[in-house]
Formats: sequence, structure tokens, C-alpha cells
Amino acid sequence: MTISYFAYGSNMSSDVMAKLCPRHRCLGIASVADYRLAFTRKSRRTGSGVADIVQAPGQEVWGVLFDISDDELAAIDRKEGYDWAYVRITLPIRLATGGSTQTAITYTVRTKEPAEVPPSRQYLSQIIAAAKERGLPDSYIAQLEAVTTAKDNA
Repeated sequence: MTISYFAYGSNMSSDVMAKLCPRHRCLGIASVADYRLAFTRKSRRTGSGVADIVQAPGQEVWGVLFDISDDELAAIDRKEGYDWAYVRITLPIRLATGGSTQTAITYTVRTKEPAEVPPSRQYLSQIIAAAKERGLPDSYIAQLEAVTTAKDNA
């Protein structure tokens, strides 16, 4: 059985997905309406912010839609700290090509910090590189490039 998975952070990268989910199938770039990208969790490892999506009427988050298998979902769960750092949610995702909408699993931070936590420059660069690799809209990439990074990781 396959599962639709929407990646909006570093998991958009073809290298990351090849390692995590070797049998994945990329369905294309896609977006989720009425959400925005945010950095609402402090990484235990780096102390800097990690990506999340939060409700924001009128905004949208771009990413990549994949078909993955059950065991590949388990690999993503492990990477994302499923159930302690992130939880799964199911949202309607719109494919850029053709405009069809389907439901997909994505992840959101379980316990959000009261204020956003700036990401490290290295982490944000990984997200931007994946967004460029996948061909996300230039306007969205410009939004990513405008994110303020943590001073100690600049």
C-alpha cells in the first residue's frame, strides 16, 4: 500500500528521500493552502529552529508530494521524531501541474515554542537548495531566502 506524503522542509531533497525512502515516487511540486512555513521548535541537537507548518489563512506552503510505502513512512517517523517532536496530520494538497487535490500526510511540531526560533543558516540552506532542485516557485524561494537565521550559526 502506498501513502501520499507532503514534504516541505529538508525532506524535499532528492538525496534525503533516496536514503529515507528508496522506493518513493515523486508526484511533483505541490502546495497546501491556509498554512505558512514557520520555525516553531528548537532542535535538541543544534539549538536552532526547525521547520513546521502553522495555520495562516490566505497563505500557502510549497513542497513536494510523494508516494511512499508503509515501511518508508516508518523511516520518516524515526527521522522526524514522530509522536514526541512531530505529529502527523492529513491535509488537502494541490499539485502544481494539473491542479488536482488529494489528501496527504505531513508533519507538524507537537509542542510549539511561544515564539519562532531562527533556523541555522546551514539548515535553511538545505531547505532552499531542495526548493530550487525541485523547482518550487521563485516567489516562494525568495520568501525562504528572506528568513532570518540564528546569529550563532550565521
